[in-house]
Amino acid sequence: MAAAGDHQVKEALASRAGVARDWLFQHALPLWCEQGFDRSVGCFDEALSQAGTREIRPRRVRVQARQTAVFAQAGRLGWKGPWREMVEAGVAVLLTRALRPDGGAVHLLGADGRPADPRRDLYDLAFVMFGLAHAAMALAPRSDLLAAAEAQIAWIETRWAHPAGGFIEGEVREALPRRQNSHMHMFEALLTLHEASGDARCLARANAIRDLVFTRMVDACTGALREYFTADWAPAPGHEGRIAEPGHMFEWCWLLHRQATLTGEAPVPRADALRRFAETHGVDAARGLVFDEIDIEGQPLTRSSRLWPHTERLRAHCAHYRATGEAASGAQACAAYDMLWPYLQTPRAGLWWDRRTPDGVFVAEAAPASSLYHIAGAVFELMAAAA
Repeated sequence: MAAAGDHQVKEALASRAGVARDWLFQHALPLWCEQGFDRSVGCFDEALSQAGTREIRPRRVRVQARQTAVFAQAGRLGWKGPWREMVEAGVAVLLTRALRPDGGAVHLLGADGRPADPRRDLYDLAFVMFGLAHAAMALAPRSDLLAAAEAQIAWIETRWAHPAGGFIEGEVREALPRRQNSHMHMFEALLTLHEASGDARCLARANAIRDLVFTRMVDACTGALREYFTADWAPAPGHEGRIAEPGHMFEWCWLLHRQATLTGEAPVPRADALRRFAETHGVDAARGLVFDEIDIEGQPLTRSSRLWPHTERLRAHCAHYRATGEAASGAQACAAYDMLWPYLQTPRAGLWWDRRTPDGVFVAEAAPASSLYHIAGAVFELMAAAA
């Protein structure tokens, strides 16, 4: 009976992976490399209207890096579209317009593609490293891209290392509260750079962030991952220090499984604890939607439901299924996909709804390019789980 159940789960995952792959390869990627890439300035756009037309906005460097990584991964996984053109264009933006000659990267490019806001930000730099590492793997051999990413690590460690652990977050945000989110993406960037370069120092740096998460950021009593902290990683005072985001707990679960895959380690029990907490307390039992925010006791704080936590829920359950083969986690991955899919059902195929109100209504607004990184990552993980 168990074997039959396992076979049914595998078939269910494969069916969903086929639909998701078709949506991504046949609709989303072609749309975003045509309508979502401005060839007149050589930059990715920030958003497309639900009609598929370009939204003229300042261009975040992190989005240029994310789109570069998406097309690099898509090319490596078999998409036959112009992924190389997109990756090379993204690399050109990162190397010649985003990186500052004195270290770090600018925060924004203008509509004309020129630097518009020179401030540096840890979150941005994490994605610059991430994009360069993925591009290096897709365009190999490109040792210059690895060198550029490694130079950013050196700059961050020299200028922004914090005496209490982790890093200063730069010039865009206030110094306090400190945030787990930018450190999570530094962890992700370091894993990707290790994958691209084989440099063991990247793993050591990633391990330092992981240890900080479980010694200071995860609440010892409830197991919830806090979002905001004081300078020495105590919980931020008042309401802010009690905020947790289920999407980030799912995301950390996936990242920890990815680290285990890269290093050959056994699945991480702490990754499963985060996944179970987020699934138990962060998902509306009646509707299956992921809450945007809960508190560390698991009570809903913000009942709206963004798209990206659903992608991370899917990735977390797929990663756990791949690591353990447990039919229950495969079934949870199917349930997560079924809640994500309506976000991708828009009048113009290849777009998405980014926000859903507490009463379940999608907000009619442009599709932000930043979400493609989350969606594509979830589709790639689903494809791997179904293979």
